[in-house]
Amino acid sequence: IPCNVTTRWNSTHNMLVSFVKMKDIILDFLDCSLNSLVEFVLMKDGWEAIEGLVMILKDAMLFFSADSPLVASVIPAMDAIDEAFATGIINDKELSTPIQNDLMIAKKTLNKYYSLIDNSIIPRLAMSKYKFLCCLKLFSADSLF
Repeated sequence: IPCNVTTRWNSTHNMLVSFVKMKDIILDFLDCSLNSLVEFVLMKDGWEAIEGLVMILKDAMLFFSADSPLVASVIPAMDAIDEAFATGIINDKELSTPIQNDLMIAKKTLNKYYSLIDNSIIPRLAMSKYKFLCCLKLFSADSLF
């Protein structure tokens, strides 16, 4: 199973994909009475939560790994991820409480990126509804006319 590395943004997705692929092996290993790990067996809702996370992280990974993601489309994508993290609902399924707690931690990390974007003019220029306001802030009204 690949490690989850906090400095690599897609490592969580890669780790969970491997975990889901090895589901049968993991269940057999944990269910073995010889190793005293039966208490760690994930129930059906736990596996569904992990599969839901894989889906949303896959969409984000594919989007941000594209050859040319547009700056103007990054913010709406972050908004969609933020909404899923805030509601704890992915594909109309409510996630389990432990996963929702993890999503709150992820949401705090995402909010750090929002604050960085708030202080940058590039995303504002890329978003058409802000172009005029940014131009007014950058240039005095006299220099525009």
